[in-house]
Parts: sequence; C-alpha cells; structure tokens
Amino acid sequence: MEHAGFPSDETLAAFIDGRVDSDTRGRVIEHMAGCSECYSVFIGSTEMPAAAADGTSNVRPFRRVRYALASAAIAAAAAIGFFVTPLGQRFYRPDGLAALANAAPASRTFSGRITGFPYRQPAAIARGTASDPSRNPANYKLLEVASKVQKNAIESPTPQNLHALGVSQLLLGNADDAVRTLGGALQNAGGLETSTDVTLLSDYSAALSSRAAQTRNDADKALAARVAERAWSLRRTPETAWNRAVALDTEAAWNDYLALDGTSDWAREARKQLGR
Repeated sequence: MEHAGFPSDETLAAFIDGRVDSDTRGRVIEHMAGCSECYSVFIGSTEMPAAAADGTSNVRPFRRVRYALASAAIAAAAAIGFFVTPLGQRFYRPDGLAALANAAPASRTFSGRITGFPYRQPAAIARGTASDPSRNPANYKLLEVASKVQKNAIESPTPQNLHALGVSQLLLGNADDAVRTLGGALQNAGGLETSTDVTLLSDYSAALSSRAAQTRNDADKALAARVAERAWSLRRTPETAWNRAVALDTEAAWNDYLALDGTSDWAREARKQLGR
C-alpha cells in the first residue's frame, strides 16, 4: 500500500540523500517522530546501505525496506499498547542522579533538560577551560560524584547505574559517550518501544539532541524526536515537554511546554526559543 500523505516517496528519498531544503528537512524529522514506518525506512537506508542497494527489482530500495519493516513496526506498536504505571516512577530517582543533581554545574552546555535537575542558564559560547565542564575547577564536586557513578556502573551495569553514568557524561560535555551509555541503558530496560522508564527516555532524548547540535547528524535528530515523543506519550511533564520541544523545535511543541509551565526560568527560556 502506498504511504499516504507527507512525506511522499520522492520527498523521503530526497531527505535520505540530503537533497531537501531546511524547512522540508524539519517537517520530515517531525513526521518521523510519530511514524514508525518512515523512521524505519530512514534507519534502514542510512545504516544498511549495502542491504538497501541489493536486488534487481525496479522498486526503489527505500520503498522495499518500507514494505518489509512496516508490518513489524505496526504490530510491535499494537502489542505494546503504550501502557504505563505512573505511581512506580513518580518519585523514582536513583541515588546517582540525586547526587549529580546536587553537583550540577552553574550553567549547562546543552539545550536539553535532565529530569529532576535544577534550572541552569545556558553556558556562554566560549573556548578553553571555561567551555569544558570536565576541565573547569569549579566543577570539582561534579567530577568527584561522576567518578563514583562510573565505578558503580562498572561494578554493576544496571539500567539505573548506566542512566546515572550517561547523565554524568552529558554534564561533563561528552555527548557522544552519553548517547552510547544511555542508549545501552535503554536497551537493558527493554528498548525504546517497550521501556516505560520516562526519566531514562527523556534524558536519552536530551543527549541525542545535544550530539545532533554538535554534529548536525540527521539520524541523531530524528531519533531524539522519536524518543522524546515516546516519553511524552507516557507522561506529559515539564521535562518530557521540554526535551520534545528541543528535539522537534517547532512552535507547537514549545507552546505545549508553556501550557504546562508558564512562570519558571525554563518558561522564560522557552519564550526566547519561540521568539526565534
């Protein structure tokens, strides 16, 4: 069955090849956040080019991948049902994360929002020690806590310990390691479509958005939006709303955030984002 609506096969193919304008690129990424079919096509085409190119059919490779993956994606979504039990997570916060929140730097070097952490103004763009949290002497307490968090994760790589480790890596300016660690924690917790750990999903989205901003990687940006939408579908909190708005970067998403929080420091920053 032909994929209905936006994007068309031609538009998706152009996006995969990097041949769309910035407005269309943003619309495709926003669409993929809620469309398992198109996201599967994108990942299949970018991570498995050899497999996508194989075969002699006249049907375009990305369309063959779409047909092969669409049924599995839809069946998985139906089986999962997106059920969640809020009570078990409402006050859940591993000790490692609590210690990291208390030792958080005076400013943040990424756009996302870590669940349960206090507000910090975005760091001024600078070079040298001041722009590298891991080399800033003022962050000695964070470095001490991060060392203990790392030791715990090595000795016992549970999803909770890996979650704390990934957050510590993000706080110290290492988005690449944070993405890998948080992605591993999510896999250990059941994977994107199964896990109901809202804080882990939301924090993972923040790390992906941070790395996407550094590398301009469309795969990271698309996955950040997808993870953020999953967290938002499970629980609509200021944290999930914020990271969703950062990942999608649309007027509607920022307004969704302000509908939940209109008075905090985060809200003032959200209005600045809308002003852009």
